Amino acid sequence: MFVSETHLPQLLSVSHYTDPAFHQRELDAMFLGGWHCVAVTDQLPKVGDFLTIELHGRPLIVWRTDSGIKTFLNVCTHRFSTLTDKPHGSCPGHLKCQYHGWEYDGDGNTCKIPDAQSFRPLKKGELGLREYRTETVGQLIFVTLSADAPPVREYLGNEMVALCERWFSPQHRLTLVSDLDLACNWKIVVENVLESYHIACVHAKSFAEYPQAEHCTHAFHPTYDHYIHDFTDEPRYAKPERTVAWFVGREPDYQWHHLLRYPHLVLGGAGPHHYLQMIWPTGPTTCRSRWITTHDSGPRGSWWAFLMHRCLLRWGQYVSKQVQREDALIYPSVHRGTATVDRPHGGGLISAREERIFAFQEAVLRGTGEPLPLRDVPANARPSTLPVV
Repeated sequence: MFVSETHLPQLLSVSHYTDPAFHQRELDAMFLGGWHCVAVTDQLPKVGDFLTIELHGRPLIVWRTDSGIKTFLNVCTHRFSTLTDKPHGSCPGHLKCQYHGWEYDGDGNTCKIPDAQSFRPLKKGELGLREYRTETVGQLIFVTLSADAPPVREYLGNEMVALCERWFSPQHRLTLVSDLDLACNWKIVVENVLESYHIACVHAKSFAEYPQAEHCTHAFHPTYDHYIHDFTDEPRYAKPERTVAWFVGREPDYQWHHLLRYPHLVLGGAGPHHYLQMIWPTGPTTCRSRWITTHDSGPRGSWWAFLMHRCLLRWGQYVSKQVQREDALIYPSVHRGTATVDRPHGGGLISAREERIFAFQEAVLRGTGEPLPLRDVPANARPSTLPVV
């Protein structure tokens, strides 16, 4: 069951979803000092493989070098062109700028400058690419823009690290990586993924009904929350999981886990499929969502595992794309109503089923130094949240 026994108030105002100054405060206080999952190692299988991504106004290139996976600012130190605009590719040995041909080695140092004599005097090692800290947990590749951020395992915490290693192990195969640019404030996307109340309306074709309350639990922690849906006694979900587990050769997993690491990192999954979602603000009223979905088809190497891999791959891609499309259609409407100057009478309500939204809104207010307008919340209704650290 849920922690709250009654409904809860909406804590955020219109300005929290629309104001450029508050948007900048969120970036500075909650995003720029954290860790961001940008890829999985399966996307960079060979030395020289790279992919590019835009992160908070910074073009990045994630590159597998001889010494491991590294992330650099995708900007040449010469005249500031991006090194490459390709979304992915391979550059064994050296990165070469597309503009004037400057080349950089696996440590980001310049190793070839065309017409080098015209740049004299130039000290060795004086110019090089800006590098960002990069760490992995399981197959997940994390990057931070801050030199002061704690190690990623400390940032995530023991429970989330254990789930990342379990759900994104070398045995798991990549199902889908998808990016969506969305016309809404980033918090609207997070709030949507934190509740199942919208499922019957928005996901009528994919899920049809929301989970039974007696099968759901919420746990709140200082930096994250954890939702578990035990569907052991729900044949609609339990029967397919039992069948797949038998084919793959593992024990059935009848618990759907869903976690939010404040402010924007989502983990979820059950059975053979698991996903990580990153939600990045790109402006006060826009954001980008990246889904990384994997599946476990059993030990690799047999024709049976390959057959299961193909089935789970196609099914996982279909479901992931369907769910993302259904959510993306409703986000602009939610943002339009949320950003309206006049609010309906009552100011908005959060049900007990949606209490994770209340905890998230508290985390946003704490993270940005805003006051907490609790507005007569009954003691037995408020989730037992702790200060965000």
